[in-house]
Amino acid sequence: MRWIGSALGLGAASMVVLEGLSRMGLMPSFLLPAPSSVAAALWNNAPELMYQSAQTLAETVIGFGVAVVLGLLSALVLHRFVPVRRAVLPWLIVSQTIPLIALAPILLVWLGFGWLPKIVMVTLSCFFPVTVSTLDGLTRADPDLVRVVRAMNATEGQIDWIVRFPGALPAFFSGLKIAATYAVTSAIFGEYVGGYAGLGIFIQTSANARATDLVFAAIFLSAMYSVLFVNLINGVQRRTLRWLPQEDRS
Repeated sequence: MRWIGSALGLGAASMVVLEGLSRMGLMPSFLLPAPSSVAAALWNNAPELMYQSAQTLAETVIGFGVAVVLGLLSALVLHRFVPVRRAVLPWLIVSQTIPLIALAPILLVWLGFGWLPKIVMVTLSCFFPVTVSTLDGLTRADPDLVRVVRAMNATEGQIDWIVRFPGALPAFFSGLKIAATYAVTSAIFGEYVGGYAGLGIFIQTSANARATDLVFAAIFLSAMYSVLFVNLINGVQRRTLRWLPQEDRS
């Protein structure tokens, strides 16, 4: 609660300063609208923002889910087959040097302006952190436990299920939280490049109309969705890792 209170206090103080600068005329509203103007834009445009948010959140959840499944499977394959890991892992790292801004137009050409390119954008941005974090957790399994279970004639699959994967869960959840911070913004960016609906389209049309209060309202919502997403993962992590000490669950 102290940590949350400190964060909320800093945010409230920043809002007060911005509101004061705006009311004194020191900050033009077309550059940075007052927090009260953003709050009014949120209230007055709530139905439209909720409609656009539903599109973005659907793309985010689907893309994130695909990334989690593919990341888990890839981590297990890369851990089990060392030659595959040596051949594939460097290329996975190289793939992260390719900016999504360069891939987005290509995805639109290949996949059109519907949901699919946005889902692929989210999957691509979330896949790497999930894969690498889970792989790191699998490789850090307690070797003594592995030897004990192997001495009991356990197969490699049983060792993975009994020892390696439970031990990799903290790293897996860390990867999920990193990926969650990218998920919403990736969907919005895909919409911004090209689409029919979503917060990205809303931001683009509002910016073209010089309605900066609406732009910041949409940005505020996207940030809140990301925070909510991460907190949901934190809640699942605390309930899943009950056998760990309290300080290691989050």
